[in-house]
Amino acid sequence: MIKYLLFGWMMAVSLLGGTIQNDEQFKTAVSSMGTDNKLVLMIYTTDDCPECAYMKQKVFHDKVVEPYMSQNFVVIEKNVHKGKLPDGYDFFGIPTMFFIDKAGNKKETMVGSKRAQPFMAELRRIRGMK
Repeated sequence: MIKYLLFGWMMAVSLLGGTIQNDEQFKTAVSSMGTDNKLVLMIYTTDDCPECAYMKQKVFHDKVVEPYMSQNFVVIEKNVHKGKLPDGYDFFGIPTMFFIDKAGNKKETMVGSKRAQPFMAELRRIRGMK
């Protein structure tokens, strides 16, 4: 009986992506927040993704988006072709953006690129209009 309970718990942890807490970039992002109530925005990219480049070069640096992101998010980037990706953070399109709280709970997932104004609206919705 205990063996089945342990197996069930291990399966639940793997389905919930429990290993994000062991990801070095995630740990660094969380420690950089201090007591700030920010979210981690983890973006999956590739070197040859024009939509990823657009988001990183244009949208993230928009005059309205950039200060809001800096106040409310810590951004980490993961190239899907380089290195191990955290368990439970699967993707089917690039860019994929995961919004994660300090405890490692996935709050929201966004797939694809957006222009600055619709992206800003999504950020505000995700943060609860902060």
